[in-house]
Amino acid sequence: MTALEKSATQLAAGLGLELASPLPARSNQAWRARSRGEELVLRCHRDLLEIGAEQLGRGLSWQAEVRELATAAGWPTPRPRGAPFRDAGRWWTLEEFLPGDSRRTSAAERARLLAAWHATAFSRELLGPRPGAVDHLAILTATDAAEVLGRCDPPDRRWLLRRLEQATAMAEGIDWSASRTVVVHGDLTDPNLLWRGEHLTGLLDLELTTVDRRVTDLVLTWRCRHDGLVMALDRIDPLTPDEWRMLLVDWWAQLLTLAAFHLRRGRSPERWELDGLRRESPLSLLLERGELPDHAG
Repeated sequence: MTALEKSATQLAAGLGLELASPLPARSNQAWRARSRGEELVLRCHRDLLEIGAEQLGRGLSWQAEVRELATAAGWPTPRPRGAPFRDAGRWWTLEEFLPGDSRRTSAAERARLLAAWHATAFSRELLGPRPGAVDHLAILTATDAAEVLGRCDPPDRRWLLRRLEQATAMAEGIDWSASRTVVVHGDLTDPNLLWRGEHLTGLLDLELTTVDRRVTDLVLTWRCRHDGLVMALDRIDPLTPDEWRMLLVDWWAQLLTLAAFHLRRGRSPERWELDGLRRESPLSLLLERGELPDHAG
C-alpha cells in the first residue's frame, strides 16, 4: 500500500466511508466509496501547475460552484458533498458517483454537446476565471520566451522556437474579442463522458474548467487532430474568421506554455507538448498558410 493509499484509507475511516475500488483518473487519484447506501467518489488532488496549496484550494472551491451551477442547469456533473478540505497535507474532495460507461462518440455528437455547454447560462460575470488558471497567450509576449524555450535540447528546441515565431506572427492583427466568453469545460473528450444508451449520464473532469474564449475549449478538444469536430461545431455555431485564425495560435501557445513551465524548473518538457507542436492536420496546414476554410467568413 502506497502512502497515498494509506492516507485515503485512514481518511475514509474517519469520514465513515467504506472505501471500494480505485477509479481511473489522469491528473489526480480517486476511489469509489459508499456511505449509508450512497455511492460517492473520494478524490485527492495534485498541484500539477505548482500554484501552491492556497490557490489550489480556491480553484477547487470554484470548480465545486461550477458543478452546482451545471447540475442546476441540467448537466449530469458530479455534485460536491461538502467543501474541499485539507488532510495530511493534501487537498481532497467528496462528490457523488455517476453511473454510465464511456464510449466512442462521433464528431457531430461532441460538437452538439460542446455547443450546448457553451450556450448554458452560468452567471459567468459572477464566476470569473478559475483561480490559478494560466494565461497561455502570455508566452507570445514574454520577453524571455525565446531564451527559456531555447534551453531545450535539439531537435525539439528548433520546433519550439519555430512555433513560437509562427504563433507570434500569426497573433498580430487577430481581434481576440471576436470569440465570445464562455465557461470552458477544458477536456470534453470521450473518457469524460458517461452514457446509458444514447442518454448522457455523466460529464466529468472539470479540473481545466475556467471562463475564457470559446476557442480555448475548442482547441483542447481539437488538438490539431480532430478536424471533423471543428467543422461539425462550425455548422452548429459558426466560427468567426478571427476564431479560425485563433485556433492554431491557441494550440501552439498552450503547448509552448507547458514546455516553458517545465524548462523554467530545469525539467525537460513532456512528449505530449513536444510531439503536439510537430503535429499537422489538413486544417492546421490550411491555417498555417494563412488561409481559411472555404465557407469561413
